[in-house]
Amino acid sequence: MAKKKRITKKDLLKLEQAAVREERKRQGALDGRFREKVEKSKKTYSRKRKHKDE
Repeated sequence: MAKKKRITKKDLLKLEQAAVREERKRQGALDGRFREKVEKSKKTYSRKRKHKDE
């Protein structure tokens, strides 16, 4: 009997991103008229600058 393949978080993320991309394609967002947006990773920490002038 074959072992069932588990769906990992990575697989779920890929499926979700593919669905979002298909929706954007259908709306015409990826046909060259719009600039593609890169979403910043929320996993990285960025320290806030204390003083803007110095």
